[in-house]
Amino acid sequence: MGVAVGLIALIVLGGLFASGVLVSAATRLYEDARNVLRNLTCLNPALCTNSTFPTTTGKATYDQQMSLVFTQDFYSLSFNVTAVPQTDSSGFGPAYLLNGLSDTGYWYQVGLAYNWPLASGTSYDSGFHFIWEVFYPNGTTNNPVLSRVPDNVNQGDTVRLSLSFSSGSVIMSTFDYNSGASSSHPYTAAGGTIFKGSSSSRGTRTPTSLMTEWYHAGSFEPSMKQVTYSEQNVPVSSGWICIGEYAPSNPNSAVFGQCSSELLLGSQTQQFSYHGLNAYASQYLFQTGPS
Repeated sequence: MGVAVGLIALIVLGGLFASGVLVSAATRLYEDARNVLRNLTCLNPALCTNSTFPTTTGKATYDQQMSLVFTQDFYSLSFNVTAVPQTDSSGFGPAYLLNGLSDTGYWYQVGLAYNWPLASGTSYDSGFHFIWEVFYPNGTTNNPVLSRVPDNVNQGDTVRLSLSFSSGSVIMSTFDYNSGASSSHPYTAAGGTIFKGSSSSRGTRTPTSLMTEWYHAGSFEPSMKQVTYSEQNVPVSSGWICIGEYAPSNPNSAVFGQCSSELLLGSQTQQFSYHGLNAYASQYLFQTGPS
């Protein structure tokens, strides 16, 4: 499993792009309010001047998360995810994320987003984009960066998500095996050398995990297509499947949320369902949906 961090370098075949203001990718799992308004700068202004963002009738208010929280430690993380375009009734889509919590308390995220909402909550950046974000031990974050990959990630493509340590940095990278589209972002490791597993399902608010995250205008939207994360080299020994939803604007909100008991993972797939949402896990696979 693998990726590494350093400063901020976004390289995507087919162009360099970041939208203006985005909703943060996943942060605290069903707990506490989080900062969702983030200013983004365009890494290549020439590519941003003619950008258009579809508007919606609803506002992205509720944050739905389905996660597999790992118990073991990793020196690197690498998972493949299938690019599945899907939207809710407002046009918003999900992000497919790999998360790593370092031993110095930094939380690194890298993933693939589809129709990801802007911070206004009433529009979104359409299509597939690579996304990354870093959270500091005090809970603050760098600006989430969404890179535009026009026509370079397509339905059904296999995309590798990676996190690894290298020369004092963590590298957050993505690679589309079908189109060759890629991105790589180094960010300081701040002395970290390992991604820590969790000792309980609530052991940390920012766990080393896989996550499908989806903002919706209304609460409890159970419709979700099947999305599969897979890994062939380092098996996941055990973990918890967590399913929940909350309103980030309310620090005490928990529309619903529940974790499975600890799952000892082997070759057989195990299921956890909650509020009409289904997830499945084995030592080499995590699947969210269909629901």
